[in-house]
Amino acid sequence: MTALFSDAYLKFTHHLNSLQVREDDTTIRVPEKVIRCIWNDQLFCTPSLKTQRGQNLEIVYPGYWNFGKGPDFTRATIKVDGKVYEGDVELHVYSTDWNAHGHSRNPDYDNVILHVYMWRGRGKTSRGEQKDFPFQFEIKDYLTKGILELNDELDFENYPILNHCNAGLCHQPLSQLSKEKLAQILNAAGEARIVTKMERFHDAIIIEGYEQTFYRGVAEALGYPENKRTFQVLADTLPLSELTRLVPAKVSKGKKVLHYQALLFGVAGMMSNGAGEKAGLRGLVPIWKTYRERIPPSPLTKKDWCFRAIRPANYPYRRIAGLAYLLVRHEKVGMFASFVESYQKILAAAADKIPDKKTLNAFNDFFCVAADDYWANHYTPDGKALAQHQQLIGAARSREIIVNIGLPIGLIFARAGKFTDLEAGLNALFQTGKKIGDNKLLRFVKHYIFGNREEMLQVLQSEKQIQGLMQIYQDFCAQNQNNCLRCSFPDVVRKYFS
Repeated sequence: MTALFSDAYLKFTHHLNSLQVREDDTTIRVPEKVIRCIWNDQLFCTPSLKTQRGQNLEIVYPGYWNFGKGPDFTRATIKVDGKVYEGDVELHVYSTDWNAHGHSRNPDYDNVILHVYMWRGRGKTSRGEQKDFPFQFEIKDYLTKGILELNDELDFENYPILNHCNAGLCHQPLSQLSKEKLAQILNAAGEARIVTKMERFHDAIIIEGYEQTFYRGVAEALGYPENKRTFQVLADTLPLSELTRLVPAKVSKGKKVLHYQALLFGVAGMMSNGAGEKAGLRGLVPIWKTYRERIPPSPLTKKDWCFRAIRPANYPYRRIAGLAYLLVRHEKVGMFASFVESYQKILAAAADKIPDKKTLNAFNDFFCVAADDYWANHYTPDGKALAQHQQLIGAARSREIIVNIGLPIGLIFARAGKFTDLEAGLNALFQTGKKIGDNKLLRFVKHYIFGNREEMLQVLQSEKQIQGLMQIYQDFCAQNQNNCLRCSFPDVVRKYFS
């Protein structure tokens, strides 16, 4: 059997972080990276922008996210009163941060054409308010949403976007490591990532128990990323205990799926006026009406669900329908209990050996749902039928649920009960299972840290190693605002691993 999950990487990074002296700050602060993300995605009303001097401002191109020293964005293009300007853009939370950060004395900022900040004030007049500064722009009055709301909604896991820039400074020392040492770093960081994810579930398990916490986590994963929080609200508004209490035990298994779907769709705000006229909801409306008066009003409406920039196969209609199937499938023992028991049987059959790859890959489909109902070949309640059926929850999403929800909650359970065989088995599942497909951030990290070098990418043989690469990015790149000159990781690699 493979080893238990190690916390060596966590101890190592905690030691590094302990060397940094931070002043206590009890004020609410908006991280500067939030401003970067807002600028990068242009999350403000771009027509009719005005500089602080009242000039007409047009953002032709926001520039390239800068990962080294100097301004936040380079090679931007703007128009001011119809005239084109090309250069760099610097962003701050406050206008006076320009002087506070020493930019007025730094020649690296001589090519800045636009100083963007959230608020004016806080201290002495900044260079951004002096006559020699080209243009300045206070962004707060143009935001599409409030700054705190944007701060909550921005998904830092998807930032920064892929940028054709040079590799980071850690690439060179990492490229000189043997494949064995590089794999060692990635495996340790990957295990630390799961241990870190355990922290967000601990309190919920103590208060609500394993099954409700698992149910909420699975729902969250089904909505990731655009509908993640909405699914959380759905699971909290209609907790598992209430859902199972409402549906009579005598209802047959086939019809029970419809009852669960009706309740979930109803609480999700999908069963408003006119739902009975839509083919996908028509049969659920009468069922929902029998429960509606027994349920407190839901905070959700259809407007809370995002459909923009989502593949139709991942629409929340299909995910909610799939969640109902999962709950009915595991209602006798519970979804989490079924997850653990199913895997323990695999471990027992392996007789203290690592289960073979075929067995592990088969278990990665634990959360797949292939149904033969309306949602199997429809994306919307009143849309056209698809040429062929599609799974409500596919293999890739099932694997993501296992990695992000099943492993950390399973590890909490294993350690609480001192089930060392289960912990080792979960580690084996993490290391030898299918890899999750590339996403925007992973492609960027492969480029930025590994330089897309084939011999380094070949080390990424498991999801554990990919998660380890992502953890290194979060612990070092992200913590240092993607500024290599502030980052200790290149020196760490040279000192401890070369």
